Amino acid sequence: MRIERKVIAVMMILAMYLSFASCDDEFVEDPNSTEDVDPIDDENTDDDSTASDTTNGTKDENRAVIENKVFNETLIIDGHDNDSLIIRNCTFENISSFGLLIKNVDELIVKDCIFRNIGNSAINLGVNEVSTNVTIDNNEIYDVVQNGIMVFQTHIRPIITNNKIYDVATYPDGGPHGIYCRGRDFIIEGNTIHNVGVAGDHGSGISVRTYGTVRGNKVYAAQRNGISYSSDRAGYDGTLLVENNVVYDNMKRGINIYSGPNESKIGKAIIRFNTVISTNDHEPIFVDSGYYPDATFEVYGNVLLNLGTASRFAFASSSHPFEVESHNLTSNADIGFVNLTNRDLHILSDSEANDYAIGVLDFPKSDIDNAIDRIENSLDAGACSVD
Repeated sequence: MRIERKVIAVMMILAMYLSFASCDDEFVEDPNSTEDVDPIDDENTDDDSTASDTTNGTKDENRAVIENKVFNETLIIDGHDNDSLIIRNCTFENISSFGLLIKNVDELIVKDCIFRNIGNSAINLGVNEVSTNVTIDNNEIYDVVQNGIMVFQTHIRPIITNNKIYDVATYPDGGPHGIYCRGRDFIIEGNTIHNVGVAGDHGSGISVRTYGTVRGNKVYAAQRNGISYSSDRAGYDGTLLVENNVVYDNMKRGINIYSGPNESKIGKAIIRFNTVISTNDHEPIFVDSGYYPDATFEVYGNVLLNLGTASRFAFASSSHPFEVESHNLTSNADIGFVNLTNRDLHILSDSEANDYAIGVLDFPKSDIDNAIDRIENSLDAGACSVD
């Protein structure tokens, strides 16, 4: 009966889509809503787990599926009759508002889809709606005016993995990002994000507002920060873990922790084993923790290159100082990468990063490529080990 209800629900959704696709007010949120455009001064559990299997423990053949469709109007998935639905191998294109709008659905999977030429956010987990364990995996998202992926704060444990996101957040007045996540206990892992925002200090690659894991992403050429946290939303006193990311050539900072007087903040931030390159007048890592008196911050095992004009490799508030040079490999030049010019940031066998982090007891279990197992007595700094 459960499967029949899911199939019926999917058929009803498609019928509604075909019958009422022209009724934008009924199917989409206001594309000009201030909730979806947030041009603030952007910045984002101590979770060592890996991203979940995109089947969420349920075989695909037991799930309702929408696949191999082309959508030229917003598709809305709303209601728990759609729980465990899979949307795969679909194309969303030439849509003036959202590409896919998700409301009140658990265990939904969106994978292997293309989103292009979208007038608002490509994938939007809607404002004032609730979902749990929505997985967004291996999609290609480009030519998007607002966010590549937008998750509002009422959504729990969104899983955003292995997506290619580029040429997004082109809204001229700023606000949107490659991935903009306010939902808590998130996993953002394995994504490649570049060419985000427009000139004028707008658009970060990954911008989060609460706690979770940002791991193994490649982020470059964003008009603002590569990876960023801002405390303008509820942080739930959780842990933000940022590890094994490669972040370079962004217009402002590589990894940025931005504070403000919000009463609900994260309780801890761990920034470790990232490779971050700055080519401008900003530090690769910036931790403005002045409004976090009860929080803790750990910054270690990173490779921080400053190829620009900034005088520091990292900024730390006086309330939470950390020893940059003694716990992170810092340099103004090539430390032994395979090809720094072309940004192949794997390290050579004689790189300064080899064995640099020996003595660290808590570290990611593998490198960004999952190619090697990190071990305590042979521990390289940064995200990438020997190619």
